[in-house]
Amino acid sequence: MGRHVKGGGGMSHIRMFVIEATVPEGELAAVTTAIQNAFKPAAPSVRVPAKHASLPNGNGAAAVEPEPEDIEGEFEETVAEAPQTRAPRAKRTVKMPKAVPIEMDAAPTLADFAADKDVGSQAKKYMVCAAWLKENRGIDAVTEGHIYTCFKKMDWSTNIPDFGQPLRDLKAKQQYFEKSDKGYEINHLGLDFVKKLTRKAG
Repeated sequence: MGRHVKGGGGMSHIRMFVIEATVPEGELAAVTTAIQNAFKPAAPSVRVPAKHASLPNGNGAAAVEPEPEDIEGEFEETVAEAPQTRAPRAKRTVKMPKAVPIEMDAAPTLADFAADKDVGSQAKKYMVCAAWLKENRGIDAVTEGHIYTCFKKMDWSTNIPDFGQPLRDLKAKQQYFEKSDKGYEINHLGLDFVKKLTRKAG
């Protein structure tokens, strides 16, 4: 039986219980302990969510919520590694050489020197110009400007992206030139090569 009693200033709560029971002798202590435990405040219950929550569906049956999919593994498998791109090389720009002062009209001229020579390739033209400049103009070391001036005088095509490249190749691959701080000097191997360029009569 419980009773609520109002106080003067606030509310007071009183709960009284009256238990009447007939128990065999020797069991009174056990009953008393049971009654004391029954009136002890119960520990608050903690609700632990189940791994699979069962919720009623529209048909009254329990609907099991599926486990979340493990997408971490799929992500690792489907993500492709970004390709590594190399930085583009800076384009090398080569300036067209400028004409240099050369006495082109005094005999023997370059045209006279090359008249009986085989100048059918670009490399041969370079060799003839370098040999003529050395033997007839006293210019031992030639530069891109010397070759460019000779080509212009002979009306040979100057559509060459890099006038220095053939000189570098003739030095490195054929060893017809020696490099100095003044330019490329034709050596005895190069001069012998030019002598052999003489076309046969007829």
